[in-house]
Amino acid sequence: MWRSWMGAFCGTRLRPRILLDPINQLVDSFGMRQGHAPFDLTQWLDEAALAAFHQAARIRKLPPRALIYQQSDDGDEMFRLVSGSVRLSVMGADGRELLYRIFEPGDCFGTSSLVDGETRPQTAEAFEAVELQVFDRASMARLRADHPCINDALLRLLSRHMRLLSDYFAAATLDEVALRLAQRLIAAADAFGTPTDAGIALSTRLSQSDLASMTGTARQTVNRILQMFQDQGLITIEAGAITIIAMESLQNAAQQGSKLRGFAF
Repeated sequence: MWRSWMGAFCGTRLRPRILLDPINQLVDSFGMRQGHAPFDLTQWLDEAALAAFHQAARIRKLPPRALIYQQSDDGDEMFRLVSGSVRLSVMGADGRELLYRIFEPGDCFGTSSLVDGETRPQTAEAFEAVELQVFDRASMARLRADHPCINDALLRLLSRHMRLLSDYFAAATLDEVALRLAQRLIAAADAFGTPTDAGIALSTRLSQSDLASMTGTARQTVNRILQMFQDQGLITIEAGAITIIAMESLQNAAQQGSKLRGFAF
């Protein structure tokens, strides 16, 4: 099954090339302002609200693997990632983990608990050293009262998370694992890709266990599909580091999956 749909895009071996622009064009076409991360609340703020937002922030720096908050904890803070990357995951009662998303600089998270007062739906931890802007419930209440456009921005941000969850649910039900893995690799390249002579290197290293948690499958399955991608000339893997060498073909494959928005990659 995997090879049947891959054959449509990879019948011939493509020469290595760097091609990030089509991804950015796709993302821009869905209303994300140029230069902003998909889940950056500031992209919807006017100048006065943006200045007040940054002024109200407290800065917190954390080392790699530091816990930001734990699933089911009470929460009265939201966060905006300034640098580094953050891993958001859900743990099942049986100990299995689902990696919801790896956030890039600019992304905001922890919003739902600040808005509705419920416990944290996921666990957030620093994937690498991070710098965060932190906003407690009181400071956000003042910002929302003084700058009404922040209320609209919060609605847009929560809606974007809801659409992402809808896409993930559809993909888990309708798509083959290879499609989901292609989408996650595209997302990683868009967020953390570094252009090289060979292609797009993922500067944030994702283990096969991470990719398995992101796609809801076993590590052995991820290993098998990555090997298939490598055999098809889509990626190379050296010492665990992934480089995408045929971005256009991998993107074409990813687009066959179930998705509503470009940021679902």
